[in-house]
Amino acid sequence: MKTLGRIVIILTAFFLLSGVMIWAVNSSGASAASADFDGAPPQFRDAEEGGEHAEGGEFRPERGEGGGSRWMFGLIKNVGVMAILVTLIALPKSISKKKKRQAAVGAGR
Repeated sequence: MKTLGRIVIILTAFFLLSGVMIWAVNSSGASAASADFDGAPPQFRDAEEGGEHAEGGEFRPERGEGGGSRWMFGLIKNVGVMAILVTLIALPKSISKKKKRQAAVGAGR
């Protein structure tokens, strides 16, 4: 029965965190995408016309360039999520063990 309880706790935490992440991604993406969408496909400039820079003069690196901070943020976020899950599972277990030990010591006197 303990195993079944742990499975239920892990799956519940997984579904809650997944739902929160999906909600966060969809809500932030929807507001950003709908701000200036007019239904027309984007127009790209040729390299001869100075197409290296994005509209507004900012430089957008190619995929794979300058991604060091993105993967580092993702790594830290994933480690944080795992730490929270482990804490949610291990903390109640350790508290219950301490209570059982205190009850056993108190009953033994």
